[in-house]
This record gives sequence, C-alpha cells and structure tokens, in this order.
Amino acid sequence: MFRRDSYKTTGESKILRVAPDEKKHYYIVLDETIFYPKGGGQPSDKGIMAGAGFKLQVKKVMQSGSVIVHWGKLVEGTLENDSFSKVNCEIDWDSRFRMMRRHSTAHLLDHCLSKAMRKDVDASDSWLGDPCYVAYHGPPPSPEVLSQAEEPENRMMSEGRTVGMEVVSMEEATRRFQNETRILQGLPRLEEVRLVTVDGCRSISCGGDAS
Repeated sequence: MFRRDSYKTTGESKILRVAPDEKKHYYIVLDETIFYPKGGGQPSDKGIMAGAGFKLQVKKVMQSGSVIVHWGKLVEGTLENDSFSKVNCEIDWDSRFRMMRRHSTAHLLDHCLSKAMRKDVDASDSWLGDPCYVAYHGPPPSPEVLSQAEEPENRMMSEGRTVGMEVVSMEEATRRFQNETRILQGLPRLEEVRLVTVDGCRSISCGGDAS
C-alpha cells in the first residue's frame, strides 16, 4: 500500500505472524502495509496498529527480502498469534510528510548539483533522519559551485514543483534510460520499477516516499 499512495495514512491489514520480543514489544508481519520500511537512506514510518483487544505503538519497520516486519510496543490489551486478525493501521503523518519533503529535496539537490558541476553526481550515502545529509563520491565542490546549485534548488522548492510517480515495467524503464548508463546500472532488478519525476527534472528510479 505504501508504494501505491504516499499520502495514504490509514489502512486495514491482516496479521500473518506475531513474535514476542522483550518488555511488551512484538514483531508483526501483515499481508500488506501502509508503513514504509527503513531503506534507501530513509527512516521507517512510525504509528499505531490496533486490532481486537490490543493497540501497538509501531516504532520501527524493517524489510528482509520480500517480508516487511513491524516492531513496536503493546500499549493496550493483549496480542495473540491469530492469523486471521484484522488490524487498523495509522502512520504518524507529521513524520511521514517530513521524510517525503526531505526525500524530494535530496532529488532536487542531485539535479541542481549535476547542473552546476556540468556532470552527473553520484551519491555515496544519504540519511533523511536527523541529522539529514547526502554524501557524494569525488572531491567536494567549490563554494561557487555550491552557490550555483543552491539558488535554483531554493527557487524550485519555493515554487512548489509538482512531484509525479509512476510504476513501469523493467523493459520500459530500460528503454527510457537506454542512453544513460549510470541510471541503467542503478535500476533495481525487479519486474516493475517505480519512477519519480520532479517537475523540470528528469525521471529517476526511486523506492522511497517523495512529495
């Protein structure tokens, strides 16, 4: 659910598995989820999961292969391993929206820095939590180049540029980026690829939340 609609804040899911941890904490696997798992430099969502007779404060969400695991503290009631339990989930929207805005800002920084340096920049690391940063391969740019990147990025943010998202087949993504070797090499090896476009910038493959 979280990949289909970044603005979806609530959803109903079914518990597939429950595993107890220490001090009233539990690991829970759902059939589908609105919670974004930690990955790609973006912290996971937080929020509330509530079912018949219990409420769980979701603190972390992790992904291992195709399995997404929620970890949190039981704040009300009791929780049993019931494979047929329906749960209502609600994300912490303030936290999600903050991550979305930071994610979009990071994409804009890539675009504006590439324009200022007249070559594609290659991020080596990033973190959208606190403190938020993006690190790049190669020597640091000069203050003049940074200024040339900062001005258009601030302008585009103040203009409220539209952020679009579409899911395309790997074949279609390969066709679109056939002349851009670096992007092709970075595409995930999946049947479908999620592409994000900030108005005025080229599309990129992205698995996180952007707004």
